[in-house]
Amino acid sequence: MKRKRTRTPQRRLNMAKSFLSETQRAALTLAVCALLCVLGMAALAWPRTNIGLLAMSLPGFVSLAAQTQTPQESAAAAMTRPADPAFSVKVRPTETQAPPQSQSPRPTPTPENEPLVLIYHTHATEAYFPTENNPYTPSGSWRTKDNGKNVVAVGERLAEELRKRYGICVLHDTTNHEPPKLSSSYSRSEQTMRKYRDEYPSLILYIDLHRDAYGNNVSESTDFVTIDGKQVARMMFVVGTGEGAMGTGFDEMPDFESNHALAEQITAYLNTIDPRLTRNVRVKTGRYNQHIATHCLLVEVGHNANTLEQAFAAIPYLAAGIADAVESIRSGADTKTTMPPNAWVAEE
Repeated sequence: MKRKRTRTPQRRLNMAKSFLSETQRAALTLAVCALLCVLGMAALAWPRTNIGLLAMSLPGFVSLAAQTQTPQESAAAAMTRPADPAFSVKVRPTETQAPPQSQSPRPTPTPENEPLVLIYHTHATEAYFPTENNPYTPSGSWRTKDNGKNVVAVGERLAEELRKRYGICVLHDTTNHEPPKLSSSYSRSEQTMRKYRDEYPSLILYIDLHRDAYGNNVSESTDFVTIDGKQVARMMFVVGTGEGAMGTGFDEMPDFESNHALAEQITAYLNTIDPRLTRNVRVKTGRYNQHIATHCLLVEVGHNANTLEQAFAAIPYLAAGIADAVESIRSGADTKTTMPPNAWVAEE
């Protein structure tokens, strides 16, 4: 028969001491864990330089410092590393790419009974270099009465682009103002402008669309810009001072400052697409019916060494620039030129 062990007071005291020692160890362990958690949270909140100092003093924090890098810091660190020759890429220069259409200005649509833009042609029969796809029967030197092959066709493309893409109500007059004499065409197109101005007081922009003259003895030109794989005719705005060939001026003078500033604005807009898309604004001493109203422009879309296809390709960009100008006019933006008087040389 086993003898029952009895717990003497001394034995109970030793067990209590042993139990107290284990409790203290557990408490110490919990305290250490709590301290590590606090230090970890502090490391996340501290600046990166403090983490670096902490990492040097506590080896266990080295990996933590690396894990708390921001994406920007990681990218910067990657940029400082030597490039791997196996992954180096040479970027080849490419042709100009047009900006996405979503970046184009989109003025508020206007009702059909409130037109904002008038497009007309003082020289309606001006034509382009004929091609197999666009031949025409000449009616004169680089001219045709076929409105599907001359500047009237280009004007119709512009009108449709402004209507459909930008919601701008546009009037397009296709009258041939050249007969009976080409030199007096502007007097007849002036009457057309006055008629529309009086009938539609909502008009805020008048555009006389032409084709520039490159010369009589020309072959198909390489004077174009390639954008998105398409050959695009270059453009140029002409603004008249109204001084006249003799410098005496006309009875009615154009608002040269506003017209010139607007031409420069559209030119600058188009040059953001390609710096060669337009030529510099041309200032001449005539007035080109630009005295009839504020904001009158003459634009040359290509020249007779360009093809009709190249002229058509320029229209989406010209429409974007005009839409931007229309929005500026409607918003009341100041279109006065900042150029000092006589800062340009007017041509006759």
